[in-house]
Amino acid sequence: MATIFAATSLELEPEKKKELIDALGETIGTIFKTYSLYYTPVPAENVSEGAKDQMTFFVFVPPYMEIDRRRQLIKVLNDTMVRVVGYKGPLKVIVIFKYHDDEACGVDGVLRADAKAAAAAEKKG
Repeated sequence: MATIFAATSLELEPEKKKELIDALGETIGTIFKTYSLYYTPVPAENVSEGAKDQMTFFVFVPPYMEIDRRRQLIKVLNDTMVRVVGYKGPLKVIVIFKYHDDEACGVDGVLRADAKAAAAAEKKG
């Protein structure tokens, strides 16, 4: 499971934005079985000069995500951005991982650590 916030100062027409979101969804789906993607446009007047035409992905995952999967995600996100919107220059596709353990994440009103413990207890019978 991954939660991904994509903040961007790219100015895209609605059709291109939909194409990008769909392509990112397909790309992320090759790495994660379950994920949430939140696409957040930031107006150009609200970013510094260096952040213009930039997409920053904040990827929230457990700390035990394998390093090779992290590398793969960074590469496929970059490749998808370049394929869909074109190369915008250096430092324009940024990926930042934020890690949380099972005691720092809840789903459907239950702390993840508690849900795992309950599932293990149920499995034991």
